[in-house]
Amino acid sequence: MMSTLPHALMDMQQPILCIGHSHVVSVAQAAAALGIPFKALNFWEMPGAIALENGVPRLSLQVEQQLREHPGPVFSMVGGAAHGVLGMLVHPRRFDFVLPAEPLLPLDPAAEVLPALAVRRVLESLTVEYLALMSQVHRLCAGQMCHIESPPPYADAGRMHADMPWGMYPGMCHEISPAAFRYKLWRLHSQIIGEWCSEAGVLFVPCPPETIDESGFMREPYYGDGAHANVAYGELVLEQMRRLV
Repeated sequence: MMSTLPHALMDMQQPILCIGHSHVVSVAQAAAALGIPFKALNFWEMPGAIALENGVPRLSLQVEQQLREHPGPVFSMVGGAAHGVLGMLVHPRRFDFVLPAEPLLPLDPAAEVLPALAVRRVLESLTVEYLALMSQVHRLCAGQMCHIESPPPYADAGRMHADMPWGMYPGMCHEISPAAFRYKLWRLHSQIIGEWCSEAGVLFVPCPPETIDESGFMREPYYGDGAHANVAYGELVLEQMRRLV
């Protein structure tokens, strides 16, 4: 159920600016439902917004101009799917690892256990493109840049099964990875992104605490499609943005 945000936010003339990939959608939908001024630069809906220049992704001049002209904070939801690319589905060479921050989490008994550093290096390689884009956004911001943590994983693989876009994970097994494994990858991904933000002077905004259960997974009311959160989740992220604005 959608709630009513403070009238002060509704009366804002300057829209909240959010740039990124598919996780932008739930927040944009929440803002539209509440009548909140919100400008979403969703790369999936902007052909030509990103070009490759000598193998490095670069924002288009149009996107650069919009960032330069925005006086307030810019909220980044760039990327956020690298951990899912690596481990949403079971890899043909089934693997697992011990997360240093939570070493007692269960291991997949059918998997080969790899060093956490090796898994981190692979995950880092999948974030290179997104960090390059975030660096450009940061350089162009007139105000503070804030990066929103990607939503936590959902534990129930049975429910997720019907929603999975299997074709988006070529070469992977037709099986959703164990919940603990997906959680570990999400935590590791957030650590990588959070460390980059700290070094760059970007504010890392953790996902809304009320969306996470006692085991660290997404609560059922905020489930979207297995890889994304829903509008109710987007509303809570929108409230985080409001406080920062």
